[in-house]
Amino acid sequence: MENGPPFRFFITHPKVVLLEWDTEPDDALLNRLIEFRKAIKKEFVEVIQITQGYCSLMLFHDKAINTIDRYQTRLNLLYSSLVSFSKKNSKLWRIPVCYSEAWAPDLNALSKSLNMTKDTLIEKHVSVRYRVQFIGFLPGFLYLSGLPKILECARKDQPVSHVAKGSVAIGGKQTGIYPVNSPGGWHLIGKTPYPLFKPQEENPCFAQAGDSIQFEPITLKNYWELEERIKNKTFKIRPE
Repeated sequence: MENGPPFRFFITHPKVVLLEWDTEPDDALLNRLIEFRKAIKKEFVEVIQITQGYCSLMLFHDKAINTIDRYQTRLNLLYSSLVSFSKKNSKLWRIPVCYSEAWAPDLNALSKSLNMTKDTLIEKHVSVRYRVQFIGFLPGFLYLSGLPKILECARKDQPVSHVAKGSVAIGGKQTGIYPVNSPGGWHLIGKTPYPLFKPQEENPCFAQAGDSIQFEPITLKNYWELEERIKNKTFKIRPE
């Protein structure tokens, strides 16, 4: 446990509390946030929503918080009572990605700027298991940690107005998949045919914070075949 208060406590609105951890994001902190978030949902009935960030939790309440000192003490005690912050019940999702030029408009330029071949960039990108830190920016957008340092790069100087859903990209120290059509400033290196966001389902996003993601390269032919199977509902990614 940390010395002193475990997190910074801010009232950003009479019904909203922000908790911030003064540390760099890593797996240990992610485990802490996940377990603490579950405990808050269980013990604080007045909390109606929790938004997770890399090093923060934002708590939304059904009414204004009147006794702030007492409320903060309750949170500190609950956090201190959690003796274990281990990785539990996480799932591994293997995401098929086509790195063909048809879906990778920035792959060639990015590989050159990183002083490597396109094949090396792809090999590095699929070589690790990424971890879902949280979901945000867009519905179903997974913030993933674990990008190999050799692939870190600055975002585009000029974002593009349209990025197709399913596009796999690298920006800064992160990689991710655009779940819906949107503007974007990351470098597009591939595309998955698998839908990341299904608003009609009870759980619109297939993954959750703490899960792992493994990208698996497929050919352009594989891409079209999988897309057809997905349309016909004969293919679905299953977690391990």
